[in-house]
This record gives sequence, structure tokens and C-alpha cells, in this order.
Amino acid sequence: MLGMTLTGKTRMAFLLFFSSHIAITLLLDGQACSIMPKSLYPDVVVHLLKWYTVTFKDALMTPPVDLWLRSFIACELIFQLPFFILSTYILLHNNTTTNNNTNIVDGKGWF
Repeated sequence: MLGMTLTGKTRMAFLLFFSSHIAITLLLDGQACSIMPKSLYPDVVVHLLKWYTVTFKDALMTPPVDLWLRSFIACELIFQLPFFILSTYILLHNNTTTNNNTNIVDGKGWF
């Protein structure tokens, strides 16, 4: 299975997953981690996070965010975000060999 090229719906599902998580990681999780001042985020994104925490009663993402969660989000920004970007790039350019290697490292080696 490792030599298989992702095509069709499977490729689109992975592309949607990785590309959507780039935005979610930077815009929503980044706010909770407080790596950048709130003034740098667009008002729409700040209100989206507030709406999410109120609507879904997410106590973890409601300010103030605990240090342990901020550390997990910081790890996500440091380790996962580069994989999201790289995997999106690779899927857009159909690089089979590199795609298989990044999926193995990211825990999706069964594709």
C-alpha cells in the first residue's frame, strides 16, 4: 500500500483535512495559546472563538486557558502545523513518495 497514489475522493478528503486544519490551528488554537496579541486576529475570528466556546460550552477553550492546554497547543503549532502545510503542498502537487513518507510520520501509514 505504501506505493499507492492518493486519488479521487481519498485525496480530496486528505486535502480538505490538512488545509482546514491549517486555518483552525492558526486562527482558533493560536488564540487560545496566546502566542500573538489578540489585536492581530481579525474581529470575525475572535468572535468565532467566543461563539464556539459559548455555543458548545467548551470549558477548555474558554479564557483563561490552562497552562497544560496551552502547552499542548504550542506543541501542535510547532510539530503538527508544518506537517499540515507540507501535506497540503504535496497533495496539491501529487508527489507520491514524499506523501507516503509524511503520512507515515503523521500516523497515517496505512494509506
